[in-house]
Amino acid sequence: MRALLIVVLLIGSACGSISVTTTTITAVPPTSTTTTAPPPVVPEPGCPQAIEFTSEGRVLRLDQPTSDTGMIGLVSWDLSEGCESFQIDFETTEGAPSTTAPSVIVEYLDTRQVIRVFLDVDKTMITDQIVETELVDRLYVVRALDGGMFIDFHLAKPAEARARITNSPAQLTLQLQSGSLSFEGTAALSAHAVVVEPPDGSEGSTSVRISGYTRTFEANVLIIATAGDKVVAETNAIAADWLETWGEFKTRLDVPPGETSIFVGESDPRDGGLAGVTIRMTNRP
Repeated sequence: MRALLIVVLLIGSACGSISVTTTTITAVPPTSTTTTAPPPVVPEPGCPQAIEFTSEGRVLRLDQPTSDTGMIGLVSWDLSEGCESFQIDFETTEGAPSTTAPSVIVEYLDTRQVIRVFLDVDKTMITDQIVETELVDRLYVVRALDGGMFIDFHLAKPAEARARITNSPAQLTLQLQSGSLSFEGTAALSAHAVVVEPPDGSEGSTSVRISGYTRTFEANVLIIATAGDKVVAETNAIAADWLETWGEFKTRLDVPPGETSIFVGESDPRDGGLAGVTIRMTNRP
């Protein structure tokens, strides 16, 4: 604490004497105020939790009585920490942005490795796309046997999903974050064929249901089962498309019990070889 000394001189008028008065004033120091800033808010990794996520089964269904959507437009994506957001644009048959989304079903396939987006549309601007994010490896746009199209998102690792629809312009947003339910098998991929059922390395009965999509010549799909070096079963299927985009196919093949290799694709007319994909499975009696 400091003190201020003030000296006041008073001069007497009559006798010339001098009176000295000393006054001490105590100064109060200013008050010091310290403000502590709140700690910064660190966002948690993952998508905002406004809408619940799903790890398997149905993700979204929208039944739309009328829509001006006739075409799948571009598929784009945005990445943030722990959250991947994929946007599907919808367009009219003339190529303009549509205002109303088509009927939509978004669901996991049984293996949980593929998320399928069914769309009530007839055309598409894209056929397939390599993605290679943390959660998604690639996607395929496929014409379905029963009409309409679907987009298959092939996951690179387990993921949870949610989806929402917006209009004017019409868009579908699929959001993904890391999940905990492991895959029960993975699809087999090649430049000519994709087999989603049965998964490679799986076990099943001797009556094998085979499904996937191809871009084989004139939509003819060749399926050959072998045990060792011996052909044990063979059949053909017709895919839903091959010129504009990938075409869905489904068939069933009866094979003997034991270890079996199943080829799906086509015969290469240039050298008589086979072009496609081969899966291996164990068939129970």
